[in-house]
Amino acid sequence: MDLIQAAWMIRDLGQPVSALDIEEESVIAGGWDGLLKKWNGDGDLLWSTKCQDRIETILRVGEKVIVTSGLHISCVKDGDILWSNPLEGSADLLIFHEGQIIATSSVYDIEHGDFMESAIWQFSLDGELTNVERMDERPWFIDATSGLILGLGRPKCGFLADGIHHELPTDSPVTCGLAENGEILFGHADGTISSSEGKVIHKELHSIESLSSFEKGYVAALENGDLVAITAKCKELWKSKGSQISTQIVGFDDMHWCGRWNSLNGQVEVRDSLGELLVSSGSSRPRVSDTSQNRVGFGFEDGQVLIWEKGLFNRRSKQEVSEQDSRKSALAAKLRSLRN
Repeated sequence: MDLIQAAWMIRDLGQPVSALDIEEESVIAGGWDGLLKKWNGDGDLLWSTKCQDRIETILRVGEKVIVTSGLHISCVKDGDILWSNPLEGSADLLIFHEGQIIATSSVYDIEHGDFMESAIWQFSLDGELTNVERMDERPWFIDATSGLILGLGRPKCGFLADGIHHELPTDSPVTCGLAENGEILFGHADGTISSSEGKVIHKELHSIESLSSFEKGYVAALENGDLVAITAKCKELWKSKGSQISTQIVGFDDMHWCGRWNSLNGQVEVRDSLGELLVSSGSSRPRVSDTSQNRVGFGFEDGQVLIWEKGLFNRRSKQEVSEQDSRKSALAAKLRSLRN
């Protein structure tokens, strides 16, 4: 099956895609040069607007769309920018918590090759700054499922829970995180996966780049290009090797979608929950991905936004299997006739 031909919707953002947010009834994509577009569930363009710089994160709050854009946080409604506020350094993460917009920012020191300071900002939906807290550590993960959680980099590492610092079983910086089924997991630069309860869940030899969840557990993407699926009982279920992983997500039917990049070509791979490769197709460099209940989306370096829909994907997949079976049957019949 050709994944590109199996896509339900293909749209062009007009610049490399840097952020993607999918719901059943609409798709929002942001670009490296600040372009922001929204399409409805049928793929019709609803609006387009230009923000200050690269869109890093997209957050929906009712009819408002909040984005981090370069050094700013901006609020958009129906394509109009309602307000935009500058932060100190690069605007990074976003979340909505207790009626407030929470944003993080960080300042990178080129001479030292590391982040020097960060800040946690709180804004009202009207754009009023209500609080700011500065610290040395950059947050690499944020969640507000049960309190405000931030996974931290150097020097303290560990995580913040409603402003209180907690240590983790490794002093390695947090690189990513995952909140699922009431549990919070952290990926670390030393290959450890830990929980907010202070337990070591799993250990790899390479840095954990991202985590995604599926019914039986979760999938870790490693710095060296490995994908490792771990069950809820902390046992390895499957493992896959390949080139650098640029994005990964679990979508409909518990299928795992992975974008890879080998410095020359991109690749999108789809696996079932047991790790069996179902389909793989070449592409531009995959940048970001997102999912809703029945859709999976990828954003690419060439500006393309591809959305796959569950029903259409499954029909194309069954058609491919049927055609393969027909070809095998025809070949078997030909071989039998040759023997006779």
